Amino acid sequence: MPTSTAIYASDYARHIDQGMAPEQFRYRFLAEGDSWMERSSVFSPSLPDYLAREMDAHHEDTLIINAAMFGDTMRRIGEVVDGEFSFWVGQSTYDAILLSAGGNDFIDAARDPGPGQGILHDMRQQPLPAQAADCIRLDAVDLLVQRYLNPNFARLYDVVRGSAANAQTPIFLNGYDTPVARDAPAPPFSRAWLYQAYVDNGIDNALWPDLTRVVFDHIEDTLRGWTQGRQRVFLVPTRGVLDPADSASTGSSNDWLNEIHPNRSGWKKLAPRWRDAIRAVVP
Repeated sequence: MPTSTAIYASDYARHIDQGMAPEQFRYRFLAEGDSWMERSSVFSPSLPDYLAREMDAHHEDTLIINAAMFGDTMRRIGEVVDGEFSFWVGQSTYDAILLSAGGNDFIDAARDPGPGQGILHDMRQQPLPAQAADCIRLDAVDLLVQRYLNPNFARLYDVVRGSAANAQTPIFLNGYDTPVARDAPAPPFSRAWLYQAYVDNGIDNALWPDLTRVVFDHIEDTLRGWTQGRQRVFLVPTRGVLDPADSASTGSSNDWLNEIHPNRSGWKKLAPRWRDAIRAVVP
């Protein structure tokens, strides 16, 4: 009997040559998205690895084909969705499609543009605002969501629903969890994400916890929007699951490997949430 496993799409042919028979698994999932699906670091597994272990613990033999890529965005996935993703959707009928996307788009839009040019106001030389939400450029958030995120998710959704094999396959969206902004990049000595965005935009560190919550509120609202009016699209509830990192830590802390990625203890907490969400829909 097979046991549950998560394999990279690039290794699929090798596993077939070595005797793996996908039809022998009770469940088959296709994973796509960012580093929450691909890996937290070179040495750390990711969600599919721990979900496979969780499914196996319940004697639910599962094959997860992982087409995700570290650092990917919903914008890039949508722009190339007719390529590798479309190929895998057409290859087989899956019991579920697992997607982690949207988080990097928001974080990139906070960190990478010049001060005040992304989704954050340039607060340098400005008085401390009344609340953290005042640091958010709502017009930029709306532009990000309406021009880039929503259309690109719609493209992915249409590819899935347009395939004969997966027209009814449920899509499960990663709800992320709210990190702590801190100088804990991956790899070490590179740039952190939210920490760098807040520093570059001159945001007082007293506002950082509330501001991060607001940013991830916007991410969650966007993901929930993707479930509206669409058949069998579900948001996996994962916010508030992980123990927050120590803001002074520059490495692994509590359930976080670095600023925005869970560590092994974090994945162990998240995997049951994913299994519960999937099994509530997939018999």
